[in-house]
Amino acid sequence: AEARFNVSNPALAEFAADAAAWDAESAARDSESDAAPLRARPTPPPATVVETVALALDVTRHGPPRMSDAAREHARDLLRRMDADDAARVARSGAANQLESLVYHLRDIADDDDVAAVTTPAQRAALARALDAAADWLDANAELAPVAEIERQVAELRALEEPIAFRAAQLATRPARIAALRAAIAQAEDFAAQLRDQYAPKDLEPVARALEALEDSLDSTLAWLDALVAKQDALAPSDDPALTTNDLDAKARAVERSLAEVAAIAIKKASAESASAPQPETAAESELEPESEHTAPAAGHDEL
Repeated sequence: AEARFNVSNPALAEFAADAAAWDAESAARDSESDAAPLRARPTPPPATVVETVALALDVTRHGPPRMSDAAREHARDLLRRMDADDAARVARSGAANQLESLVYHLRDIADDDDVAAVTTPAQRAALARALDAAADWLDANAELAPVAEIERQVAELRALEEPIAFRAAQLATRPARIAALRAAIAQAEDFAAQLRDQYAPKDLEPVARALEALEDSLDSTLAWLDALVAKQDALAPSDDPALTTNDLDAKARAVERSLAEVAAIAIKKASAESASAPQPETAAESELEPESEHTAPAAGHDEL
């Protein structure tokens, strides 16, 4: 080890003497005309210089002894295990909270009219037993159960909840979807009837094929709807539905697409007919038209 100190420059004394000698030489040169040329004025050295001193040190370590490589690796493993335990505890707590919330939620809605309308007494009793079993299991195992086991309990309750929720949603929204599909069919039928009333069969040629496809689609869709509605009406609300809103929406979109195709062809046909029709004669053109050759001459007297 070494220490460094800023100390006064020893060359300063030598510089002072040299500067005094230079002053004397300069004064003598001024009095002697044949004196030798004067040397350059001495340059002052730095005021301080860095002095390095070697140090002999004895190092004594205080505090815990230095860890060996094996001890450091063991400590790292311990920290990693602690982090993993913390993450598992957080995940377990989140899963347990999810299960607890689901139990409370299903107990709250179990007696709702919407749930009663789509379940049988036996189904509601089975749901109540499953909720009691899940609550008891959670009280006994929430602190130590693996996350996968808690998630399995949640999945079992979801398997009971989802069919009930699906039937309730279908029961609430199905009538409006049926009405919407019937309205779309009626609108398309009116449009097709107007086209057939407006054009003679020979004039329908540009749209005939699309129009026939639309009418066939409307007939098959209406037959499908009537059959499924009858089948659905025969089921109890607690049964799985035979007619779903997804099926109704898909049929309604198909009718709308077919109607749009026919309408586009009809509009194109009407535009072409409008462009090819003769334009009506304007007033200015009537004034410029010459008299007809069959116009009678004006009455007059023959010369004698």
